[in-house]
Amino acid sequence: MAPAKTTVPARLSRILGTLALGVGLGVAFVTPATAAPAPTSEGVTVTSAQNVAADYPCYGVSTSGATSCFQPYGEHLYTCDTAGDGHHPGTWYRINGGSWHNVQYNLGSGYCADLNLSIGESGYIDIQACNYEGSTELNCSGIRRVSANG
Repeated sequence: MAPAKTTVPARLSRILGTLALGVGLGVAFVTPATAAPAPTSEGVTVTSAQNVAADYPCYGVSTSGATSCFQPYGEHLYTCDTAGDGHHPGTWYRINGGSWHNVQYNLGSGYCADLNLSIGESGYIDIQACNYEGSTELNCSGIRRVSANG
């Protein structure tokens, strides 16, 4: 039995399809997955800024390149990178007038670090957003006080 004849357009179509499949698979295994970056502190999770906005109200402050906000429901403190400028965000915070703490994260634009705190319903938190280049503070927002019960 003689093999079926293949037309030039059909053969070209198969060749191009095979090439496209090969290139697609190569890119899938070479290109890193777009996943949330790892935070630099233990006990912190990373989420997208859209996820923060979709949850409960978050009361915050912003400066160029960084936003910090506190979500009373569950006592979550978010530190978000808001600019693809190569800098990283940080938050200064203190609970009920206690000592100031500073957290900084290498996140990438559009991502937020979620620090789960424990604050009594009658308590409050003071927060300030800052943007950093290495350990150098580039700019900071004003300070905002947020009640732990919203």
